[in-house]
Amino acid sequence: MTTPRELVNSFYESIIKGDMELYQSIIHDDYEVSVPANRGVLSGTYGREKVLNEVFPTVVGKLNLEDFTFCKNFKIMCEDENWIVVICEAEGTSISGERYDQTYAHLFSFQDEKIRRLIEFQDTALADRALWGNDTPFVEPDKPFTY
Repeated sequence: MTTPRELVNSFYESIIKGDMELYQSIIHDDYEVSVPANRGVLSGTYGREKVLNEVFPTVVGKLNLEDFTFCKNFKIMCEDENWIVVICEAEGTSISGERYDQTYAHLFSFQDEKIRRLIEFQDTALADRALWGNDTPFVEPDKPFTY
């Protein structure tokens, strides 16, 4: 049996290594990513296919991958039988040359030994400035942000 803690560690391993096979193997078929924001590429709740096919390519396309670390550090801050809360840091530059040193709060829930939901908090003003500038793309959410 895979524990929630093992799933979270595998999640960050997949991000660090860029291992999309591992990432896809640990997320539920009904996986959702929810981001509370009023604007920007992420502002709402996105299902598995939209995350994989629209959100990831849009975000990654704005990063200087030769000078970017997706997960410099992460620490599990608290957990219970339903949720794990993690602080994660990323650092590097965007393709515009702006620094994008971001700190995230990730809240994970689980179902059927997979990650069912990720709620992500981040500095959206930093993302707007460093990644999007005056050309903020918008990926239509599958539904509004919920918690």
